[in-house]
Amino acid sequence: MKKLLLLILLSFNFSFAQTKDEAEIRKVMDDFMGCIKSGDETKYLSLFQEPVLWTGIYKERTQAKRFEENPKAEHYFSDNYKTFIKGFKDYKSEEKFDNIKIVEDGAVASANFDYSFWYDGKMENWGKEIWTLMKINGVWKITSVTFSMDLTKYFPQPSLNERTKK
Repeated sequence: MKKLLLLILLSFNFSFAQTKDEAEIRKVMDDFMGCIKSGDETKYLSLFQEPVLWTGIYKERTQAKRFEENPKAEHYFSDNYKTFIKGFKDYKSEEKFDNIKIVEDGAVASANFDYSFWYDGKMENWGKEIWTLMKINGVWKITSVTFSMDLTKYFPQPSLNERTKK
């Protein structure tokens, strides 16, 4: 009976263990956040594999507020990862990730997470972000970044506990 219980406990622990690939993807995520904070453009660019899709969309409630200020405000936008990093030379920007879920098969992966974007110690926007990645020559590379956005001037980010309730 003790051996059976031990076997069950060990298999339970292994089922929640992080794979080597998941750890490597989390390292890419940490490097991404670090590059924004430090303005390290060279390292940041090394995290991507061309072509890269970079798109964002304002959440409906934020877009409604934006329309009040500008009836021509676009609902979504496309950008370029190379242009994105060029805006962080003043070392005041930071992006934070939590509620991370990674699905991978050793060749392709998705990383889904909540993000918040900060400038000079103040949260500016937040939402959900989804990356796709490919493992090329043994290295995980980002191939797309898609995200939703709420502006904190209209809607503060709920706590992690509130965001993870189902």
